[in-house]
Amino acid sequence: MVQKNVGFGYSRQKKKKGWKWFLFILIAIVVIAIRGWIKFSPSDLNFENQKVSIVKWDTISKFYDALLDDNQTFWMKLYVRNHKDQVPNIQEWTYIFSGKYTNEEFLSHIWEGPEKEYISYTVLEWRSIYDIDADLTAKWYINEWEYIAYVTDSAKISELSTRYDFFDSSLSSLEWFLYPDTYFLSNRWNLVKELVSMQLNTFKSKVWETHSSDFTNIQNNYWLSVYQTITLASIVEKEEKNNANKPTVAWIFYNRLKNWMLLWADITLCYEFAKPYSDCTPNIIAKNVSDSNNKYNTRAVAWLTPTPIGNPAISTIEAVLFPTQTSYLFYLHGSDGQIHYAETNAQHEQNKQYL
Repeated sequence: MVQKNVGFGYSRQKKKKGWKWFLFILIAIVVIAIRGWIKFSPSDLNFENQKVSIVKWDTISKFYDALLDDNQTFWMKLYVRNHKDQVPNIQEWTYIFSGKYTNEEFLSHIWEGPEKEYISYTVLEWRSIYDIDADLTAKWYINEWEYIAYVTDSAKISELSTRYDFFDSSLSSLEWFLYPDTYFLSNRWNLVKELVSMQLNTFKSKVWETHSSDFTNIQNNYWLSVYQTITLASIVEKEEKNNANKPTVAWIFYNRLKNWMLLWADITLCYEFAKPYSDCTPNIIAKNVSDSNNKYNTRAVAWLTPTPIGNPAISTIEAVLFPTQTSYLFYLHGSDGQIHYAETNAQHEQNKQYL
């Protein structure tokens, strides 16, 4: 009997100690929770121009990982669980956090969407795809050759040709349809796609929708297809910078083509090298001016170049569509800053005194 009483008392004592431990652990959890809750006061969500870049398939946890410590993440998750109606949709781009936020303000900022940092980028008239790629690379917007790879990709050209009726899938490049203008770009993760899309849309609105019938007139009257007319315009752009002279220079090229004469536009041979025009110096042109293996060399190979050699301005396009008819077959730019025209080779030789 004594043993039973001892056992009973021992059992009660054990249960009593168990409750003490339970209360101790419970109190500890409450204290830790309170301390954690106090620690996670609104003033703790304090950021100084911190950025979080979101890409496809990212979740709200990306914000926790980038901005919050483990304690803050725990309580934010708890807050989100209790405020499911406030959980935002996640949009791609860069979110910027600067200043103090409450839990609600933190989520609201995400809900409002990213603060897009637009890039203002200008494609200059006359630039080729090689110029554009080099410039984008120099500005750290893309990796080298990324733009070129995109606009010469046969699969992408085929896909885009279904959306735009001014070129077809047979093209080897989108050169010349990449309209020169100033563009405001937002998608840093797919900047090339966004830029090319904008360029094609601008070409469509500023050139094709305005002048498609004029291209047809050129085809009917001067035997050049739309693509050949485009190619000629790109050559005129590289040869003449003065808008007032462009319609006359365009007609000189028409005359030379009609008479089966070489175009003699030296700058065209540079395109064969697949480099920016700045890399094609006068010395390089002089060394290659007789190279008949260079299919872009219009001093050695008859007719137009195989493709356009750049992206001309609207003024150049209109100069080719509405040329000034003359009997000139030659022109040159003199050291006097003027352009000198000639009807015959003899007159052209005489004009060389101005070089």
